[in-house]
Amino acid sequence: MENQNFIQKQTEKPLSSLTYIIGLIVIFVSAYSQYFINEINPSIEFAIVYGIPVITISFLWGHHIIKRVFRNISSAIPLGLGFYGLFTLIGIILATVIYFFLLFFDPSAINLLHKPNPVVHVSPEIAWWMILISFLIVGPIEEYLFRGFVFGGLINIFNGRHWFFLAIVSGGLFAMAHLYYAQVYGVASLVQFTDITFFGISMAATYYFSGGNLIIPAVIHGAYDATGFLGIATNSDIGVFLREMMLLIGIIIAFILYIQKKRQRYPDFSNELISSF
Repeated sequence: MENQNFIQKQTEKPLSSLTYIIGLIVIFVSAYSQYFINEINPSIEFAIVYGIPVITISFLWGHHIIKRVFRNISSAIPLGLGFYGLFTLIGIILATVIYFFLLFFDPSAINLLHKPNPVVHVSPEIAWWMILISFLIVGPIEEYLFRGFVFGGLINIFNGRHWFFLAIVSGGLFAMAHLYYAQVYGVASLVQFTDITFFGISMAATYYFSGGNLIIPAVIHGAYDATGFLGIATNSDIGVFLREMMLLIGIIIAFILYIQKKRQRYPDFSNELISSF
């Protein structure tokens, strides 16, 4: 019995700041390595960018992430879609403001946005594979790393306080991992980084209020990426239409959740997440 109590205490211990920093370093060094190893076989590059961080984070704090993955799925679905709709809309508005700001002060920067998106600049055949990879690998792994560890770790370190500020920080870190946008679009990449940051905030909010559920953020993340590749594999209008439908559905659900919250009819599982650390 004493041994079981000791093991439980060890597995439930808080995340130290040093461990968190080590995890961040591994995630970003692995992510940025793709800019220096692009001559290597793509499968090896993929293993380095995603494999090394997953193994490291699993060793450092994986137990704390995995044990909550399936929590409150029925509640996480509307939360995920609602937060996606709300924060994506805010991100679009702010990105539009930045766009016109650049248009006024540096019109030449806007021309950079006409360059092809490096993420979806693939052949239709590869795009079909990328749709599958978005759902099975990219969405789950990036949510595991950035919502489970980056955001969840901050929640643990700050003992559940200041969740929205921490969501903004983690969303910014998520955007920073997409450095290739800065390489391609220069100062105009502020438009993409704004969208990515607010997407990250929406998934962090879902993770927080669902009590740590990662399945729904992973599915939404995978679907978001997949729509871009579907536009390449089939017709760009189809990809745009599906992404717009995701946004519209999300906004409608966000409004419904707001009404339910005002009437105190929707549960809040954030305390469940905090107390489980």
